[in-house]
Amino acid sequence: MKMKYIAVAILFIGLVGLAGALVPPPPANQLLGIYDTTVNNFNETICRGCHTSGLPDRHHILTGPPTYEYGCQDCHPTLPGGGILIDRNCIACHNGSAFYGDPGTIAGKPHHNTTQAQSLACEFCHGSVIDNTNDGHYIPTYAQSLVTPDTSFKVKNATTGKKWGGCEACHEPSAIGPGVPLTIVANVDSHHSEIVGVTQGISCLTCHNTTSGTINIRSCEQCHGVKSLHNIQYNYNGTKGVLGYGHLGANWDCNGCHAWYVAGSAPLEAEKVPALSSLTPSRFEAGKAAVVTLTGSNFLQSGYSTVLVVQGTSYTPATLTDTSLTVNIPALAAGVHETKVMVGTASSKLTSLTVYTKATILKATLRSGTITIIGSGLGTIPSVNPQYYVTIKKTDGTTYYSDSITSWKGSQIKAKNTRAAIGDTVTVTRADGTGSASKTISKR
Repeated sequence: MKMKYIAVAILFIGLVGLAGALVPPPPANQLLGIYDTTVNNFNETICRGCHTSGLPDRHHILTGPPTYEYGCQDCHPTLPGGGILIDRNCIACHNGSAFYGDPGTIAGKPHHNTTQAQSLACEFCHGSVIDNTNDGHYIPTYAQSLVTPDTSFKVKNATTGKKWGGCEACHEPSAIGPGVPLTIVANVDSHHSEIVGVTQGISCLTCHNTTSGTINIRSCEQCHGVKSLHNIQYNYNGTKGVLGYGHLGANWDCNGCHAWYVAGSAPLEAEKVPALSSLTPSRFEAGKAAVVTLTGSNFLQSGYSTVLVVQGTSYTPATLTDTSLTVNIPALAAGVHETKVMVGTASSKLTSLTVYTKATILKATLRSGTITIIGSGLGTIPSVNPQYYVTIKKTDGTTYYSDSITSWKGSQIKAKNTRAAIGDTVTVTRADGTGSASKTISKR
């Protein structure tokens, strides 16, 4: 009898553990890809999931050659009283509307106005969780059958509201997401608000058969093909057999899409999409080699090679496990370098390495309203509004542009600033935007 009690107790504990571990979506966990919400709901934490450190450098580069796309005041306009606006909320500019600080600056929504997005090369940024629309990937041509997923769902439990047999089994809206307090929106909102009207070549009829609003799964498969769907699983080695972490590994995951009509195997199952979580350092000095460490999952898969691709060049890892890898990166030129992990033909989402030009201020002194700056790597005088490239920051945090630049020769800059005082911080930004340096102002 005692043994029976022990067995029952063990079974109960096991079931409790399983209940905690096997809680399924919806909403789907947000461990892969871009968070299922609209850009207006993003915050800096979510943005930095792809856009790592070095953001000031990347923005400053836009003010220099060859594009000269923006000027300093487009992002940092002068405020009443003379100070300049510094707002690090990404969505203040990247919301599709005019920047509140300067209505003439419209940066647009950041994701679907790129060259790749406009050519429907979705995988470039999103990785292999999605397909390029016009790449010839497999889309079934046979008539929809019992095993074919529905665009919404096939079966719904009237008591619990649980759905099976389509996208909505997992991808449903929620007030907050798992682990991140952000709204998860419905598929209709994420596609209409972020794609249609923003991405060239996409119209209502891209997804909908007619203007009546009906939708066919074959239209969905233009971007969400069989192969990409059948190779999405976060941390495959750690979650296979555990429901709710992707599209593989447990009958429940299969039933979510196919209801109870499940094929004997998943067609086109191959290398799993690598999930890239972080890279360190993500910013380093131009002209110097660096050792970069990346973390994530699905990096090590039997039968497939793993490389880090930086601006089109592949690097073999020096060390490799399923959740981390290190790569020896040779000296790179200053700029933003597109970066992703490739396992076989499967790609992680896009991120970047920022490579900066080292600038140093050795000394900054003040006399009669003139700041004399001595250093190295400060570059040449900017061709337009050079006074904006030398700023001072007061002890209360207010930042001001210089009044004028008297001289900018090699390692020495002289800037006029009537507001400057001993103890303020002076910052010089290179004309090409690839580097900057700061120093506390002292007596001459």
